[in-house]
Amino acid sequence: MTTTQSRNALEEELRTFRSHRDELIGRARGKYVLIKGADVIAVFENQIDAIVRGFKTFGKQSFLVQQITEFDAPLRFANFNVGG
Repeated sequence: MTTTQSRNALEEELRTFRSHRDELIGRARGKYVLIKGADVIAVFENQIDAIVRGFKTFGKQSFLVQQITEFDAPLRFANFNVGG
């Protein structure tokens, strides 16, 4: 999958989350949802279970695991590749 395809897949999955957010908040606030493309696959109690299911189901294909909250929190990632 190319970078552009990955970006497009993520954008679709984020749109899917946003379009289902109100319904998900009503039934599963604070839990984690697994999304593939335009499909809400399942809701999980914790992030690890959602990620494991995503890898078991989709392998190396992209998927989204998102906590079900009213507002999106920014994520920060560190790059540990120092000097390289």
